[in-house]
Amino acid sequence: MKIKVCAGARCTMLGSDIIYNRLSEFVDDFNNRLYEGEIEIPDFDLELTMTTCTDECKKDKKNAPVVIVDNKVFRNAKTQEIMEYILDTAFEPKFN
Repeated sequence: MKIKVCAGARCTMLGSDIIYNRLSEFVDDFNNRLYEGEIEIPDFDLELTMTTCTDECKKDKKNAPVVIVDNKVFRNAKTQEIMEYILDTAFEPKFN
């Protein structure tokens, strides 16, 4: 799962750097638990990056800060909302 946090000026002014720092701790902890076998989810890994401006807030200033998780765009993003989405996605039942 790829998580991209916008590092554009408007998003940064509205807290994307704080979201990135909190998600960084969350991702590190989650990945460590995966690798240590505490959590068993086949083919699941979290990758967190800062990205250049996504242009979402140019469409509407109220969109900032923006976080994109596997092409799902979170506008006016909140850290808890992103974490809940990641956990829900990670642990949702997989049907073959």
